[in-house]
Amino acid sequence: MGLRGALALTALALLAACAQSPVVTQQVADAPRAGGADDARAQAIARHRHLAHQAREKGDLAAAAVQWKIVVLLAPGEPSYRAEQDAVNAAIRQGVRDQLQAGNAAQKAGDNERATQAMMRALALDPANEDAAKALREMDRQRMARIQGDRAQKLRPVDMAALKSGTPDAGAAYDLEQPLEMLRAGDVNGGLRELKAYVDANPGNRAARQRIGNAVADRARELQNKGSREQAFALYEQAVALRGDSTPEWSKEMQSLRKSLSDEYYSNGERAYRTDVALAIKQWETSLRYDPQNLKAANRLRDARAAQEKLKGIAPAK
Repeated sequence: MGLRGALALTALALLAACAQSPVVTQQVADAPRAGGADDARAQAIARHRHLAHQAREKGDLAAAAVQWKIVVLLAPGEPSYRAEQDAVNAAIRQGVRDQLQAGNAAQKAGDNERATQAMMRALALDPANEDAAKALREMDRQRMARIQGDRAQKLRPVDMAALKSGTPDAGAAYDLEQPLEMLRAGDVNGGLRELKAYVDANPGNRAARQRIGNAVADRARELQNKGSREQAFALYEQAVALRGDSTPEWSKEMQSLRKSLSDEYYSNGERAYRTDVALAIKQWETSLRYDPQNLKAANRLRDARAAQEKLKGIAPAK
């Protein structure tokens, strides 16, 4: 290995040592002890083997596969590592087959909720699995068809009366009630799309815009209570845009969500920095998007970007 390659590996070892987390002390039995680049590689192998075993014990086969792939890249000549990688990949393939079978059986039995969960587990193991993605798309299409079929029945009696009377406001009443029912039924994306179109066509209808904003904020509050903070924050933003202004209550909730989400992404970055500097940078960038005043995230992001630039400068030429 040339001098530039040794310097790159040594720099990686130094970055790992600076991370604010316990260093994995497990040693690779057959790792060379010559020092320098060999020691750095041995430490990296030990760390990723440890992470692979941890992920496997937790049942996270996808994460284990990623770690074994890194180990094999670091030590391509070690057959036992490749065997471990093959075993995890085989377990993933079997898991995907099992989940597809369970999902298809649930779908045939009319249990779309259980079928959806099985297909999502299959995609968690293999994000590129087209069979699971196709099944989810089909179930979503069926759900939308049911929502479309139920809309007329769910219209408020006063709106149905307006439709039957043929008054000038009849069409507008239906145009507004239809997307609101979509939103209430769980089709958030479709409901928002039609509500935006309604507001664009009727920007001066303050009563309708207040009603729309309140409905979207109610949905945001539901998600917030279920712990889906990021989706809740996005819906609060939509509520403000559709209404045309905010309310003191919404502003308070959005500020609280900004702070908690920024702190969450900051912590994610701290964990990621141990093994993936690029991922840590993305997490801290997201933290600052939610709260530009988060000084901890700003400082860590600055240091991580500087470290990344130094690594690029000493990386071995290909």
